[in-house]
Amino acid sequence: MTFPFPVPSPPISGGGGGSPTSYFNTGGRGDRTASITATLVAGSIIAGSISNLVNGGMGTNTTDSLVFGNGQTATVVKFDFGTAKIIDGFRWYQNQGTSQGTYVFEGSNDDSSYTQIGGLFTLGAFPLTDFTGTNSTAYRYYRLRQTAGTTSNIPWLEEIEFRIAASGDAARDTREYDDRTALITISTTASITGGAINHLINGDLTDPSGGVQFSGGESTKEIKFDLGTGKILTGLHWLQDGTQSHGTWVFEGSNDDSTYTGQGSSFTLGGALITEVTWSNSTAYRYYKLRQTSGSTSTQINLETEFRIT
Repeated sequence: MTFPFPVPSPPISGGGGGSPTSYFNTGGRGDRTASITATLVAGSIIAGSISNLVNGGMGTNTTDSLVFGNGQTATVVKFDFGTAKIIDGFRWYQNQGTSQGTYVFEGSNDDSSYTQIGGLFTLGAFPLTDFTGTNSTAYRYYRLRQTAGTTSNIPWLEEIEFRIAASGDAARDTREYDDRTALITISTTASITGGAINHLINGDLTDPSGGVQFSGGESTKEIKFDLGTGKILTGLHWLQDGTQSHGTWVFEGSNDDSTYTGQGSSFTLGGALITEVTWSNSTAYRYYKLRQTSGSTSTQINLETEFRIT
């Protein structure tokens, strides 16, 4: 099995905090430059700006991304959320896997005394660094602090996303993120040549044990998710370890597994490390499915599918 680049290591540290956290909550992803102040406290940048880490853009250019100076130690990147937020994980994206050294993730409410969240980790060893720590405390300031190793000026640093809790988030449940194999029944008409289809919802970014490989060149395929009870979904997040496309798809909902209602517009599945699709929906459906309308699948390890549940 050949991959376009090294695939992510498993999530670092164990379990998140007691609050329901999600990458779909406000401040998690997208353009957050108006709500999060990113600062390079120590270190240097030779291209782009530090705010590009939270601008939602992932192009390899000075508008969307940035490049660290080479050989730096004791680098510190700080994120000021303006108000205290519970964050127990993040995802760091680079255009290629090149280590930026060893770091810790820390939180603070006075920007002076910081508390470490989770353990030490290597930042950037793979294009996607997936970090999960244990945290149930709301902090205003979070930072990445380099403790060993050196930075590299080779990769573009594209984005950081935070797994964040929403205030009064009573509607959030465990079917959105992490290992949902005991809660969601998944099936597909596509041929699987590696892994298993339920790896799309197992919360495991390790490949190949956590991935699933489609056969290439397949058309008009479906992937169905039975959530057990009706849930209002308004977003889909698809992670994969390369940029191959699987054609054009639609996302649909149903309560009888027979008549399905389209959710939003058609979209290209894949073609990037992340496919993020959002739509308006106020109906709780038990069954949802991805349905391929044109194009064909690629032989690809697809690492995870996540839902935004309203």
